[in-house]
Amino acid sequence: MPASDGKRAALLALLAWLLCSAAMLWLFRGDFSTLGFRDPDDAMRLAQVRDWIGGQAFWDVSQHRVNPPTGGPMHWSRIVDMPIAGLILLLRPLLGMATAELVACAIVPLLLLAGLTTALFIAAKRIAGAGIALLAVALLLTAPSILVQFTPLRIDHHGWQIMAATLALCGAMDPRPLRGGIVAGLVLALWLQISSEGLPYAALFAAVFALRHWIDRAETPRYVGFTVALGASALLPLMLLRGPAAVLARHCDALSFVYVWPLVALAAATLLAARLIGPFSPPRRFLIAATGGGAALVTFTLTGGPCLSGDPFAALGPLAYKLWYLQVMEGRPIWEQSLSMAGVILLPTLLGLIATLLAARSAGGPARMRWLTLALLLTGAMLVAIMVMRAVSVAHVLALPGTAWLLIALFRRVQASASAIVRIFGSVALVLLTPAGLCALWVANAATPEPAKKASANCRAANLLATLRGLPPATLFAPLDLGPDILVQTRHSVIGTAHHRNAAGITAVIGGFVYAPDQARSVIEATGARYVVTCDGLNEYRLYGEANRNGLAAQLARGATPDWLEQLPSRGPLKIYRIRPPRS
Repeated sequence: MPASDGKRAALLALLAWLLCSAAMLWLFRGDFSTLGFRDPDDAMRLAQVRDWIGGQAFWDVSQHRVNPPTGGPMHWSRIVDMPIAGLILLLRPLLGMATAELVACAIVPLLLLAGLTTALFIAAKRIAGAGIALLAVALLLTAPSILVQFTPLRIDHHGWQIMAATLALCGAMDPRPLRGGIVAGLVLALWLQISSEGLPYAALFAAVFALRHWIDRAETPRYVGFTVALGASALLPLMLLRGPAAVLARHCDALSFVYVWPLVALAAATLLAARLIGPFSPPRRFLIAATGGGAALVTFTLTGGPCLSGDPFAALGPLAYKLWYLQVMEGRPIWEQSLSMAGVILLPTLLGLIATLLAARSAGGPARMRWLTLALLLTGAMLVAIMVMRAVSVAHVLALPGTAWLLIALFRRVQASASAIVRIFGSVALVLLTPAGLCALWVANAATPEPAKKASANCRAANLLATLRGLPPATLFAPLDLGPDILVQTRHSVIGTAHHRNAAGITAVIGGFVYAPDQARSVIEATGARYVVTCDGLNEYRLYGEANRNGLAAQLARGATPDWLEQLPSRGPLKIYRIRPPRS
């Protein structure tokens, strides 16, 4: 394709992003005036940014209004906070704090979407040309399973992860192997600083690059550059972002001593082996990769400790593990999801994988290797999504180049038909093979009707939480999912939120609502809370009532208030109770 056509396609991709952004700003405008976050994690992110702007130390990401006076430990990264805080500080003198926060929370996800759009266009263009790249962008900007992580006010880290995966794909497809390996290594190191959810993808890219290095000596710079960039970029940023002590701290849920030293060992051993052994034959190249990978595995056995044994969330304790962790469906495997969700996870990915393999079969030379590389990465991403539902967006992005290739190939066949009816209806029918069309068709025609579920009450709404502002600042004993919005909308503190490092607060909240009133009173009073807040119809709160029909949550839902609680005026399903002091 001529360079002018490539530039035209890039401009059209930019226009598509602008139109998509404008549409989402319009669709979600009703949430702006009240900062109506659709996920508690977004509210918690703003609380973290506010604390940082307000003077909390850079290395201190704990939430001090959670489970006071101890505070709620967090494992989040300042990388995600930086653009939000930067925009707020830039706009605050012009717009005031409240408007600056709103603009930052609305714009930052769209800027990340711009980065994702650019990365996908570049990667897909390297794979198959500007035409397929432009269609892949169009599919991206109409895919609900991906856009859901980039809507205005969606300021948590998920958009960063999807963008990082796509930037790493750019590195995998870079015609200059060394540059591509370094880019992919840097991006995955950034991802690991943000979230340990990048670990399986780091292993996936390393395995694919190692395989290409083994097959083709020309790919050795990509593999060596990747490992060195990944290891070198993991250690120093960890010290800068978490403090020097972080390189000796052991955490299974974030980049720490456990993972950073195996990455350093991978980098050092691979570079040394490449120098000493030389990539002159397939056996030598295999030995280079085996040396680096073996060094990483040996180091991990020395640093892993309890992280080697399995699920780090088991440390929550049986009550919190059962009634909170196992109920977070976005972190559960596909066989625990509904039939509709299982189809949404698998169908676009499987179609993209089949299309990618067909494209590889029809291509030759370097183009075939690019498609096969994409097929391997997509297969790995699909396996991750099968195990953890929230990883679906990465798999769906990697499926887009293949889907775009298939749609163009089918469109050309349809248009070659002598029948006008086939050309017209065949072209329209191709919409059903887009990610949006495929998911909509599956959800509308799921084979097994699923039982209707009661709608969850929206006690996180600002107009309901406004009632709490009339109370003097205090610690509230509230359901976990209400905690972040209470922090953002009021001056109060809470005992727990749905963030696992605060195991003590999570266990106290669940126990206080599940236990019988007398036992619950002991738990609640031990927290120092002055008020109990409940929400009739909230899924979390409903679960507590079902766990023990004689527990505090179940009794309050029936209107049976124990004598140590005094109900106060409130709005809608939100209920507020003052805790009476113990009798002397």
